[in-house]
Amino acid sequence: MAPEPVKSEGDRRKAILTAALAAFSEHGVAGTSVDEIRRRSGASVGSIYHHFASKDELAGALYLDGLADYQAGFISVLASSGTTRMGVEGPVRHHIKWITENPDLGRFLLLGRDASTVMASKRPLRELNRRFFGSVQEWTRPRVEAHELRDLDPEVLTALWIGPSQELSRHWLAGRTRIDIAGSATVLANAAWLSLKEET
Repeated sequence: MAPEPVKSEGDRRKAILTAALAAFSEHGVAGTSVDEIRRRSGASVGSIYHHFASKDELAGALYLDGLADYQAGFISVLASSGTTRMGVEGPVRHHIKWITENPDLGRFLLLGRDASTVMASKRPLRELNRRFFGSVQEWTRPRVEAHELRDLDPEVLTALWIGPSQELSRHWLAGRTRIDIAGSATVLANAAWLSLKEET
């Protein structure tokens, strides 16, 4: 048998997270052992504990990495939008596209977090969300001042903007609907624009 190719630290960490996601998707965090993650990833137990102090920390890192990837895509769409309408509709399309391309990670983010994962990721999660919502407000504020978007509380704005897409995604990820959510992106994006645009 050929020796296992040498992997960089980043590659090994990614392999462990990928294996953990597969195991968590099948058995949940509580039902997954470190040995199962070791078997799936090809990493040694020592390598796993080198990267993550505990299984809960691993689950927290998986949650944070997934959320960071989603948020980076959201902000990228905002930054590249040519009009306010494109900036509102684009992130809705991004949300649906990200969920359909990452269903296991989407389930883990939206459906699978347990208390131990919350505690393992609590402090860095606050900082990640602080930066994300700060960037969103930097984009929305001048458009509110220009009377292109309604002047709403940030929580209300977010609920109208992404809430319907997120709720439909939850149903789809949980297997409670068989509709083509990718085909619903245009309707959801248009509804978000109609909800947020300033009436003239």
